[in-house]
Amino acid sequence: MPVNAQPNPFASHWLIRDIVIGSHIGVAGPESLLFIGDSIVEGFYWNSVGSHAVVNAGYSGIWTEALEPKVERLLTVAKPRLAALLVGTNDAKQGRGEEYLATVATLYEKTVRLFSASGVRLIAITPPPVEQGKRLTGYYSGEAMHALAREVVQIATHHGHGVIDLHGALSTPDRNAKAGATIDGIHLSPPAYRLMRDMLERKIAEMDTEGKQA
Repeated sequence: MPVNAQPNPFASHWLIRDIVIGSHIGVAGPESLLFIGDSIVEGFYWNSVGSHAVVNAGYSGIWTEALEPKVERLLTVAKPRLAALLVGTNDAKQGRGEEYLATVATLYEKTVRLFSASGVRLIAITPPPVEQGKRLTGYYSGEAMHALAREVVQIATHHGHGVIDLHGALSTPDRNAKAGATIDGIHLSPPAYRLMRDMLERKIAEMDTEGKQA
């Protein structure tokens, strides 16, 4: 059964994003970095990381179940050299129980398998922690976000893909986001975006080195 059986207020936006992403693919060409995910990806404002042109395939509001059908098409059309995936933020809303989160984890693993089947190297990025006392804080569950971040690490590692633990890098010991990590409780601040970009660049360099040694 779908985990989000509800009207989709983002449908028109996603249609526009499909058009824009198609343009990005045409400009970036093959051998790009295909960055797939939700609004945190859509807000990623660099068009290159290292030597890789970035195809920004971010869809604001998207959740894991809704993103999974888009992945195979994006991989086929973009033909990227490697990919990054950040999704799960919108699955960690308040009131989401263990059964729901287990279903999300299953859907996330199904998505990861698409990258494995395509032969495209993947960097899985964990969703960020929730920063307290901000405009969107009350919509998201810090515990659910932490649980999904843990699942992302386990699933991606199990399938032999790279991992960036953004959640851990931005968390305090009590699992909340560090002060100033977000602009509204969940969307990244400019310093947090720069941190993610630097982590992504280092991980790509590490994977490129491993590939040359293999």
